[in-house]
Amino acid sequence: MDNSEFPKAVSRRLFGGLSLASASIAGGAGQALARPHTVDALNGDVELVRAVRKMRSSTDGRLRSGWLEAKRFSYIDGEITPLLILLAGTISTSRDNGDGTFDINVVETTYYLDVETGELLDTLAMPGTVKVVKVPLYRSGPAAVTVSAKSDISELATGKEGVVSEDGNEAPSAFAPKGDVKLERSVGPAVIDGNTVWIQTEEYGRVFPTDPKDARVFYKESAIWQGELDELVDPTVHAASAKLSYSAASSWRPWMEMGDIQGHTMSSGIGATCNSLAEMPEEWLRLTAIHHPDILENPEGVLRGET
Repeated sequence: MDNSEFPKAVSRRLFGGLSLASASIAGGAGQALARPHTVDALNGDVELVRAVRKMRSSTDGRLRSGWLEAKRFSYIDGEITPLLILLAGTISTSRDNGDGTFDINVVETTYYLDVETGELLDTLAMPGTVKVVKVPLYRSGPAAVTVSAKSDISELATGKEGVVSEDGNEAPSAFAPKGDVKLERSVGPAVIDGNTVWIQTEEYGRVFPTDPKDARVFYKESAIWQGELDELVDPTVHAASAKLSYSAASSWRPWMEMGDIQGHTMSSGIGATCNSLAEMPEEWLRLTAIHHPDILENPEGVLRGET
């Protein structure tokens, strides 16, 4: 597809479903820690960012998809309660900027599932309250993020991105209020053992609301991407196989209606990058066919903003 005009946005996904793409493309590289040896090809900022690009997207412009399944818990005064299962998927393409950075253009959907049944949640009884709240659908993008060796970004969150109603139209945000966004990202170091490579990425984001009545929102994520060394250092390999281990802590989202209750959520899970939508989890495919069929029918057009 023609990626010459990527829509630019930084925080669109950060405070929404899980910031999957951001987790996998963060900037700020470190040195390779080799067990038992160091490979120079992953020792620099540019090399590490390129390796992450291969695992998360591709270096030849092809469309790739990825998924994450994680369990989210609430934490209130030392009590940990399972809240939900999040099942997220992305489609993306990327382009090289010619200066050691690249842009990745992403559309993301996240579904919140019942911990016991695996069914899509419509409502959820929140711990520590007597409230049963409406659980929103989440979709963001297309939005592009520039990936560089270091990233420390400030911008305005509109408070409108990310939430879609049952008919697919954007609804008022239930994920983050309007305000100033502060983002810090880092990638690396790489740990190498034989032909296995692990690269850790970190992201820490905060929203400082414009309205003093709104609570601050934060999101702290750690992701470890696992790939194969021979694919990552081979210039003829443009799309590397990759698996993901994910953990995150985040503040209450507005849709949870937790008011003044002190606490936060924690998540952990696994995922992978796919070479085609057919490789995505069956449940994500089923739910996407119902709620976002355009992603399956015309993914390239979706990334171009045509649907």
